[in-house]
Amino acid sequence: MNKSFNKELTGLKKHTNYIYKKFKKMNKQIFLLFFLCCNLIFSQYEIKIKASVLDKKTSKPVSLANVNFKHTKIGAFTTNAGVFNLNYDEKLINDDDIFVINAKGFKTIEIKVSQLYKFLRNTNKFYLERDENSNNWVNDLSLSTIDESGPNLFGKVFSVSGPIQGATIRIKNSLIEAQSDFDGYFNIDAQVGDILIVNYLGMTEKQTVVEDFDDLYVLLKTEAQILDEVVLSSTNKNEDNLVDTGYGRKNKDAVGFSNSTITKEDISAGATTLVDVIRGKFAGVRIEGYDTPRITIRGGTGSMNTPAYAIYDVDGLIFEDFPTFINAQQIESITILKSYGATNRYGSVGRGGVFVIRMNNLYKGSSQTLDSALIKGNDYEEELSMISFENNSNYIKELEEAFSFENAKEIYLRQTSNQEFKSLPYYFDCYDYFKRWNNDFAFYILTDAVISAKSNPKALKALAYKMESIDRNIDAELVYEHLLKIRPYHEQSYRDLALIYSKNKKYVLAADIYKKILLNEIDEVEVLGLQKTIANEAYNLYTNHRDKIDFKNFPVDVLKKILPDLDLNKNINQKSFVAQKDFGYDYRVVFDWSDSNIEFNVQFVSPSKKFFNWSHTKFENKDQLIDEIKFGYNTEEFIIDDSQKGEWLINIDTFSIESEINPTFLKYTVYKNYGRANEISKTSVINLNRLSQKLTLDKLFYN
Repeated sequence: MNKSFNKELTGLKKHTNYIYKKFKKMNKQIFLLFFLCCNLIFSQYEIKIKASVLDKKTSKPVSLANVNFKHTKIGAFTTNAGVFNLNYDEKLINDDDIFVINAKGFKTIEIKVSQLYKFLRNTNKFYLERDENSNNWVNDLSLSTIDESGPNLFGKVFSVSGPIQGATIRIKNSLIEAQSDFDGYFNIDAQVGDILIVNYLGMTEKQTVVEDFDDLYVLLKTEAQILDEVVLSSTNKNEDNLVDTGYGRKNKDAVGFSNSTITKEDISAGATTLVDVIRGKFAGVRIEGYDTPRITIRGGTGSMNTPAYAIYDVDGLIFEDFPTFINAQQIESITILKSYGATNRYGSVGRGGVFVIRMNNLYKGSSQTLDSALIKGNDYEEELSMISFENNSNYIKELEEAFSFENAKEIYLRQTSNQEFKSLPYYFDCYDYFKRWNNDFAFYILTDAVISAKSNPKALKALAYKMESIDRNIDAELVYEHLLKIRPYHEQSYRDLALIYSKNKKYVLAADIYKKILLNEIDEVEVLGLQKTIANEAYNLYTNHRDKIDFKNFPVDVLKKILPDLDLNKNINQKSFVAQKDFGYDYRVVFDWSDSNIEFNVQFVSPSKKFFNWSHTKFENKDQLIDEIKFGYNTEEFIIDDSQKGEWLINIDTFSIESEINPTFLKYTVYKNYGRANEISKTSVINLNRLSQKLTLDKLFYN
């Protein structure tokens, strides 16, 4: 502060002390307030500022403007009347500190504290100029994801087999994350003293403290139960030494329990049934009967008086009765599991041992599909609770005690001054809480989270999911555009952007992306896991919005290959094609998740109480998880069409231990009458870290 101002302030303080001593002698309690001009108030230790923020053009109040001292935790938001109150200890702020006011759609004000005090001697009104072409949070998001002025740590993640692509490197207790590239290299904005947490699918997590800014080399060790199989760069796999275990293909030497395997090379050309294959091939196997045999395996946990019969895992479907429908010549391999360690996955039903049967691709892809009426052993008998989105976190309980919107904001600001609250679930929960008071302020919280996580693809993806679920699709579009900039080699980035463009009726932009994906015209991007999903979405777009899109050079031939059941006929004269009139599905269910490393299971239960499981785990779907990391995709769709009428259940369970700061979020979208004129959809976002047990996610009433 200048000398005259200091002198004035010192005089006020001396006068305050004198009066206080006088009143103390009279044994009276008193509050001493001194007003300096327009509501700038000083006491011995506290400064209070009350002022208004107004639109310079209209003089109307600007609500939800963020008022703060830069690089401090001292701040406030303006009320609906444009008024803010700042209370702070004078010792915390000096003359050279910067006072900031910013609001969406307005230019930011930044002034030194010394100038602020002079300003407040004349007025308590701040006028903001409109910035018609900007959105503050978008501008902040568009800044470089790396702060060039700060330290930047470079490193490499590797295993004994070579570099690891797709490892996650995050700073403990923050939203700052990075991912290793094809050669295992990464860079992250870290500080000395930060704790880095490095993990990768199937590897033991490693923590290391940043001691300096020399290049960091991180060696990850493979988890014992899956050994070197999960290492992307591994080239020394012996396929002949791998067996199916019910948890995926594993090294025989690493299984840790008794097993025996035969392959298609061991099956005679004359074998026609599964009995023909099994008889005489496995030691300790006893077959009772022929047409509908029952099999016991020595080493199972049944007794002589109450024998436990073997069960059958056929490409993931569980059968308690002997699968008589199997063609012996279409068997790829059979593995017998016969101990508690082997049958843990199957529960008590597997106590008699398990035949793990894998069929060849011809069988899986041919017209010889399994008749659901023949399936035994997949009867659904569970009674699960519906998933709940209620939150009992302590910070929400504290907010619930607020008696007004202003009081709730005060609590929020106090909470966010503490670093431990700045997690993605916290921002989501606060959004859900504050929307009861003020939708604009609630959304402000989400945009604040976007800015905090602008270099974190996992968090940004989750935030985009959340924006979609609350119908803020234009804002979600901005996040997806930013994601494409920081993940240009992930096929998911292009699909997500095309889908949100379509939602926002930007059909030409969406069509252009879909076309480039289908024609493989995006450099260094390989579309591996999303072909059918993208084909369905592209076909839907072109079928229902053909009047808004130029169909010239549309890759119909590619769609025919991906969707062979659809009737696509190109009409050269119209530069278009005639789409199947009845295109569409009764139900289309799509799951998107923010991190490929998450492990979860989805279960569909038909009205006849038969279940189908789809597992996203390293034990049962390891190859897909690795491909997701390598090629960058995280979407799975399910079609329910011309199926059983009645109530379908969708259950979900998760198996990963997730970061509480930045856990994996699942976007769950149900389309009813997909691709038809009466299509409706609903999107929900789920924090998978909060699933402590298997729950029913949804019930679909199919009629």
